[in-house]
Amino acid sequence: RVSVAMPVARVAVDTGALLALASPRDQYHLRARSTLARLQRRRVQFVSHSLVMGELHGHLLRRLPHQEARRVIHGLLRDPTFLWCDVGQELFGRALSGWMERFADQRFSLTDAVTFEMMRGEGIASAFGFDQDFIVAGFTLEE
Repeated sequence: RVSVAMPVARVAVDTGALLALASPRDQYHLRARSTLARLQRRRVQFVSHSLVMGELHGHLLRRLPHQEARRVIHGLLRDPTFLWCDVGQELFGRALSGWMERFADQRFSLTDAVTFEMMRGEGIASAFGFDQDFIVAGFTLEE
């Protein structure tokens, strides 16, 4: 019987990091691979949500053949190191009022605002990504 080590920490994962990992021509590809390896050594569990998955798939369709884009999405859904949270009306509402309205001077996307609210609710302090909006929102980046 194989023993699976439990994750020691949870890190939110942003679309930009996933896109960089999937696309060798991405400007952050090598940095993303290095960060992923470091986080995997720490046995991190990656946490994200359905809006990130949809955003990623849209970007992949512009960069890769559709079969490859679908393969990446299937791989992420089957990977046990990823936890994919559902986004419902309550989470949308908290994201809008807690982030987009509170930080009205910022251009946070809805996906980012939902990620921030998910992180707040789940007690996650850092994200695997390259978007400086995480810093503005009070989180740290695992770059």
